[in-house]
Amino acid sequence: MKKKILSIFLAAAMTFGLTACGSSGDTTAAPESAEPAVTEASSASGETPEADAGEEKEPFEGTITIACGPPESEALQKILKLYQEKNPNVDLDIIITQTVTDFETMMTGWIAADTLPDMYIAQVGSVEQGYAANGYLEPLTDPELLDRLVEGDRELISYNGDVYAFPMNMSVSAILVNNGVLKEAGIDLNHDNYPKCWQDLMDLFQKCVDAGIEKPIGLAGQDSSAVTAWTFQYIYQTIYGENPNWYADILRGKAAWNDDLYMEMFNKYSEMLPFIADDALGTASDGMRKKFITGESPIYFQVAGEVGILKELDPDLDILLLPSAFTDKPEDQTIISGFDSGISITKSAKNKDLCMDFLDFITSSEGATILTTTATYLPTTKDNQMELDPAFDLIYNILKNDELPNSPILSRQWIPGVKEIMKTGQQNWFAGEDAKSVADKIQEEHTRLMEADPEWVENFLANYQDK
Repeated sequence: MKKKILSIFLAAAMTFGLTACGSSGDTTAAPESAEPAVTEASSASGETPEADAGEEKEPFEGTITIACGPPESEALQKILKLYQEKNPNVDLDIIITQTVTDFETMMTGWIAADTLPDMYIAQVGSVEQGYAANGYLEPLTDPELLDRLVEGDRELISYNGDVYAFPMNMSVSAILVNNGVLKEAGIDLNHDNYPKCWQDLMDLFQKCVDAGIEKPIGLAGQDSSAVTAWTFQYIYQTIYGENPNWYADILRGKAAWNDDLYMEMFNKYSEMLPFIADDALGTASDGMRKKFITGESPIYFQVAGEVGILKELDPDLDILLLPSAFTDKPEDQTIISGFDSGISITKSAKNKDLCMDFLDFITSSEGATILTTTATYLPTTKDNQMELDPAFDLIYNILKNDELPNSPILSRQWIPGVKEIMKTGQQNWFAGEDAKSVADKIQEEHTRLMEADPEWVENFLANYQDK
């Protein structure tokens, strides 16, 4: 049975420590209602009568250009239909971006050509903060708007104290399981027996093999993000768990990408290799999803938003999300979550008042419920009436009951460019390159990025608070 997400749960769930930064720029007042028409009597007296209490504002007109992913595109079209009931002459020109890299590439082109869209929905992080720092985004200063956001660390949606993106999704990095296939194999995962440490996870893989699922772990070796989904979860949960200041220490020269803490990750990954399909290196993301749906490889690592993609492919899938389980001790297990996709308004927006009003509608109870339900998001607005997919049942209860501490999604604070280097290196290791060689190259390239942008390093460390 689906569970309705309650405001009290959302507020509690997002009190887990996420990560963040701030924003500068001109402040923008909340859009005001259009002035009422002047009657003949008022015109003659030179006075404009005040609007009666409860009088509706004049409708907006115009077209908003907005960039977003496919799930958000579908949601925005549904929201627009409701918005047009009071604003019939407003339309959307939607630009669809397929991936984070796709969006950032398009943004680079738009910035160079001075053709930024009016609004966009994208993953929040240091790149977003860079857009704010360079004056490309409008600060969101309306207190009523920001009051709708559940409690959480706003660093990644802010720059110099101002918020530049309203997050609509609480991302959870997790282990995705085709629960129907595992049940058929006699493996019944529940709140009491889900994997709570590394050995538990390895035991689950072995149970799958014993039940006839020869290669239970799905992996898309052709996609560097898929290859490193497990890696990022390991870093958030295990490496930061051992050293919460790990990346700051790298910038200070006290830690390194090729030290023992990072190298242990390759050892753990190696233990999983026997459970990964032999053709994984040549498999694309769609192929990995196909193997998941058919049950050939019913387990893989990804963010919770992947549930929506899988349900589009097979609405009847019985999916279960498990917390990451890469720590050696059960008592060290955490849940990995943070603010994710956020809505921003650009400085070059043709009609900022219209954009602000549309954002106000999107983040209202009605609009936010449509967006999060359609995109299969975990909502970040307090008043949200979406029904939660059963895939989230286990994680929902863990969050609701505050059963596990939070590991924030911290890689979005790393120096721009290093994630791509790390992903490529991890993919090369999976293809057969020596782990030490891979780690040495990541460290070398990270040093180069630091030397090329010492201001970024200085600003990060100046604003960093040791955990």
